[in-house]
Amino acid sequence: MSEYKEDAKVPYVSREDFPADQIGIYNHILETRKLEYIPELFARMASSPGAMQAVASVGEHVRFASVLDEVLREMVICTVSQEVGNWYEWCHHIHRMSDEMQALCGTPAAEDLPAPIGPALKFARITAANGDVEDSLIEEVRASLGDQGVVDLTVMVGYYQLVGTFCRVLQVPIEDNMNRDPMKK
Repeated sequence: MSEYKEDAKVPYVSREDFPADQIGIYNHILETRKLEYIPELFARMASSPGAMQAVASVGEHVRFASVLDEVLREMVICTVSQEVGNWYEWCHHIHRMSDEMQALCGTPAAEDLPAPIGPALKFARITAANGDVEDSLIEEVRASLGDQGVVDLTVMVGYYQLVGTFCRVLQVPIEDNMNRDPMKK
């Protein structure tokens, strides 16, 4: 995997530079994420307000309305981020879990954790790598998270693949206030 670069290929769009007739999109991201500033990811995506709104909407669901609990959600985000080389999201999420989970996240041992965590992380890694997920693994995830959990998990993986592609290709910088914890591989 190539090194993550932070030489942004699209401009940072501030609130003042965002189209006034669509400022509700910008404000909604700040409000739903309880932020005082717009993250680099969305400020770079703001060159296309419609894309910003659509992507933020899916992100809002997977982060705040899915059936995945907070620990599993953060571990899935970091698992997918590591798999697709998205250091931006890794840095934003690795610190949101306990030291014990941080140490396990992104390692093979994480997939050995009891359900729902272990099977969900294996599912996330395989899916993010565009691998074939065996029926038995889908059933294992379904047994602990239900059908909604299988769908929410799959959508979450897809969302962070999309965000990973955006960040890597357009070289979205990581905010200066973020710790730059290394990924495990």
